Amino acid sequence: MKKFIFFILIEIIYIITFSEIINDKTYLYKELYYGNNYINITPYPKINQKELKITKNYIYLNTNPFWIIYGKYRTNWSDLEHGVYLSDSLPYVNGIMGGYDTKVLKMIFGVYSFSPNLSSTESLIQKNGSIDQNSDRVGFEGYTSKYKTLIIHRLELKPLNTIRISFNELNLVGGKLPDIVDINPMGILHNTYGEGFSNAMLGVDFSFNPIKNYQLYCQFAMDDYMVPETEAGAENYKPTAFAYGLGNRFIFKINNFLISPKIEYYKVYTWMYNRWQELLKFTGKYNDIDIPMGFKYGNDMEGYLFGTDILNKKFNIKLLFEFYKKGEIDLNTPYNDPRKPESDKWEGPYGNTKNFIVISVFFVLK
Repeated sequence: MKKFIFFILIEIIYIITFSEIINDKTYLYKELYYGNNYINITPYPKINQKELKITKNYIYLNTNPFWIIYGKYRTNWSDLEHGVYLSDSLPYVNGIMGGYDTKVLKMIFGVYSFSPNLSSTESLIQKNGSIDQNSDRVGFEGYTSKYKTLIIHRLELKPLNTIRISFNELNLVGGKLPDIVDINPMGILHNTYGEGFSNAMLGVDFSFNPIKNYQLYCQFAMDDYMVPETEAGAENYKPTAFAYGLGNRFIFKINNFLISPKIEYYKVYTWMYNRWQELLKFTGKYNDIDIPMGFKYGNDMEGYLFGTDILNKKFNIKLLFEFYKKGEIDLNTPYNDPRKPESDKWEGPYGNTKNFIVISVFFVLK
């Protein structure tokens, strides 16, 4: 008989809001209610007008159509409750983001730094240039400088007011101080990927409003893909690692409240976000705890989320019920685990799975 693990979370959050910048999803929901498929990134400029704003948390400059935000803040790049490549599972990020903004086309970049602290075991692995046997650096010392930096680029297209699609490239640089080639806002992976110090991920977002107060949305992330014709069966190749989520929501308005029920499905492959070297894992370390940059609960799992958002100008309330099936592999499982050669695709959940339920209530005060 399957055992269930229950989690009940109650959280009260206070956020500082500024009229110039969107830093929660209230504005997004309001735009969706009126049929406008608004960008899903926070923080983000609300009004394209020239201005400079300096606050305790960040500096904001908008020269229209170019803008920049620098500082310490929480960020989210998804319509999903739990984004699968860069989400607000991270308590905060330190860094810079900016972009070029038009009605049809947006180009956005972000550069975020994370704690590079390593345990003695992790440090030894980082120094071993042969740990990744696909690398051209076999026989050489690994990259060991204390830096871990995420560079993300997005190209977003909005051909119609009801359709939005974006292509995202994430390049995680670890063990090396990023240079101008790595952080180039206009760079692409072909020019910026570095053997031994890079881990790359592709992200795709799609959103469609068939009617003005209803949204269909999905997000896909590819960490690795094993090419069947050339790599299948090779024990040292990186296994296929995908993550995706699908969702839909209605938005109703009652008096001064926007109410949005939603249903979402998630699938995260077994070895998603993982790597041999700690500085090349898609995780951020906070108080010595590794938190996934993408899906909040990690890898090797699938499940459903049922939720309702209640929003107004003074506060937001979020009610969530989540059910997941979790496999044996997690982000603490070594990437050279002897079970890894068992499969090429590794869709998961793997092995003796556990079911768990999460019930959450969030109060956000503005």
